[in-house]
Formats: sequence, C-alpha cells, structure tokens
Amino acid sequence: MNLFRSEDHVKRWPLYFQAVDDYVMSVPDWAEVFSVSMFRKRLSVDYLAFSQEYLEDYRVALLLKGKAIPSPDRVLSTVMFTDIVDSTKQSARLGDATWRSLLEQHNQISRTEIAHFGGREIKQTGDGFLSSFDSPTRAIRCAVAIRHATKDIGLQVRVGIHSGECEVLGDDIGGIAVHIAARVETAASPDEILVTRTVMESVTGSGIDFTDQGKHDLKGVPGTWHLHAVATSP
Repeated sequence: MNLFRSEDHVKRWPLYFQAVDDYVMSVPDWAEVFSVSMFRKRLSVDYLAFSQEYLEDYRVALLLKGKAIPSPDRVLSTVMFTDIVDSTKQSARLGDATWRSLLEQHNQISRTEIAHFGGREIKQTGDGFLSSFDSPTRAIRCAVAIRHATKDIGLQVRVGIHSGECEVLGDDIGGIAVHIAARVETAASPDEILVTRTVMESVTGSGIDFTDQGKHDLKGVPGTWHLHAVATSP
C-alpha cells in the first residue's frame, strides 16, 4: 500500500513500476515506522503545502525497512515558461472560432521558434508552453523571437526563464528549477521576459542587456529572488 500521495510519485510510477516492491511498503510496515500523529498529519487537508516534509518522512521510513525511492535522472537545463496575456478576455471578445484560429497561430509560432533555437517542447500549459534548452542564451533568443512574432498577430506574452538541475520524468521534467521558472513567468508583466540572476550571470558576454526588476518573493519557493528583464533584442 502506498500512502504517499503526490503528483511526483504518480509521474514516476510508469518509470519504476517494475521496482514497486523496492519503494512501496505494506500497511504493517508503515504502522511500525510511523506514529499516529504522523498518520494524522499525512491525512490533513493541507498536505500538499508540506510535501517536501512528507517526502523526507517517506524516505526515512523506507530506509528503516531497507527500501528507497529510485533516484530520478537529473540534468542541468534552462527552463522556459510562456503564457498569453489576458487570453480569457480575448477569447470572449473575439469569439470561439476566431480565438481558436489565433491560438493555433500562436502555437505554431512557439513550436517553430523553440525548435529553431534548439529547445525541446515539454508540454503545453494552458495558453503557453513549457520548454527546455541546453543554453540560457538560446532560451532568451527564443523568447524574444516568440514575443516579436506573437505581437505581429496581436497577442502579448509573458515569459519566465531559470536555469538549474531538473528531474527527468519520462518525457516530462520536474523539480524546484521548474517551479522557479513557472513562478518567474507569473511575476512577468505583459510583453516582459523575466529571468533569474542565475540566467543573467550565465549569459555574460552574449550581448544581451537586462534591467533590474528587484527582489521578489516567489510563491512556494524559499527566500527572495532577484529578477531581471531582457532589455534589448539580442
């Protein structure tokens, strides 16, 4: 019986199901290593707010039984999130058919530019995309190209970019680096490409200029984060 509910675990299941006995414990095993208070915490409605705490509890419990969660592959990557600004308002204003046509143009533009700059489309996220790049410079150049091309069809986008280690989950990616990039995109203004200081410092010498956007609290991410907006078209 697996008592650790999480989106991450669900994503890993298809990858590791053959090793299920190595990281899923029986109810008697859980009863031996977890206290009643821990079971109660585990079943609380705010469970997801403390997922990292429970993940650590889960790891400890597995170790006590000679088991372990399989370590996912990790790769250093630059993660980019894009999103259309005010998509719901535009959809209501334009009508379904016109909006669908415009959205298809946006999707084609995004996919073309991601491929052109050597990126990998991970998935669509509502009215935007999650993609990854081997180079932060390529990610920024791709973001600028998408911003320019979508403006030509009457759309505005916001973009968030961060570089860090990501967990490889089949065709998907996960981990804190992905969460940070998503929060950076949320913090961006219309037509703005926001990057973390990690990205800015990585592209020194590329000819890309930035404007300092100050420190931000990113929801669910520890600490404050210094963000920078791409100031020139590289």
